[in-house]
Amino acid sequence: FYRTTPAHKLKIVKALQSTGNIVAMTGDGVNDAVALRAAHIGIAMGQSGTDVCKEAADMILMDDDFFTIQAAMEEGKSLFYNIRNFVGFQLSTSVAALALIGLSTLAKIPNPLNAMQILWINILMDGPPAQSLGVEPPDADVIRRPPRSPKEPIITRYLVVNVLISAFVIVSGTLFVFINEMSDNIVSPRDTTMTFTCFVFFDMFNALSFRSQRRSVFRLGINRVFLAAVGASLLGQLLVIYFPPLQRVFQTEALTWKDIAFLVALTSSVLVVSEVKKLAENLWEYRRQRKYRRVQFTEDIV
Repeated sequence: FYRTTPAHKLKIVKALQSTGNIVAMTGDGVNDAVALRAAHIGIAMGQSGTDVCKEAADMILMDDDFFTIQAAMEEGKSLFYNIRNFVGFQLSTSVAALALIGLSTLAKIPNPLNAMQILWINILMDGPPAQSLGVEPPDADVIRRPPRSPKEPIITRYLVVNVLISAFVIVSGTLFVFINEMSDNIVSPRDTTMTFTCFVFFDMFNALSFRSQRRSVFRLGINRVFLAAVGASLLGQLLVIYFPPLQRVFQTEALTWKDIAFLVALTSSVLVVSEVKKLAENLWEYRRQRKYRRVQFTEDIV
């Protein structure tokens, strides 16, 4: 569209928008201002662009390098998905905690967690891992995803399903441990310690699974902030279990290495379920795209 008039540039933008496309336009002159304002994302040249062009644009390209636009797209998309992952993790943990207490009350059994343990989970155990999800590095495939609708909410039906599945696994596993430990119908410090630690370990594996909604965690890069947050949370949990002053505060007692191994094996189930779900969805999507390409190829031949 080189050397087009301002009216033609505006018509081109409107035509692309009318077909449902998300339109970005670059410009550097006064005659680009109208089309820049009409586009979803107006991008002005920072070095060679006029003041009028910069005022009309949504983004200014300071180095006039088009590869910078790609980097900005990666960061913008990654930021949105990171917020969604953060919200999903927080919702799944909150729903699991509420369901755990609610089901215990309805079943007329003692609460699996005391007040201090609930505060520890909500404030210290959920906080650092959740915050680290917000700084997840951009995924290698994020730039290949089509533009999302500006009206698409953060909390979608797909996210709600993931939240409910994770919460169900967490509640089921935690109640299993609590009921299994409380075989004599008397809640002892060991019973609450096993249940408390089980819920915390579920949280850590759940945070790992929420690093990405689509890709397997084994195909993601290293998030050093996430590793540091989870490591600090686990260290804090071990202090609560084995440090005598904290044992008195949280009403816990030391667990054996067999107990820890059992809890790790059980709580990793939330990650396994998430990975199986992602694998099934990716296989279905691959087959759907393959079938679509086959149909397109047949239509082209005809």
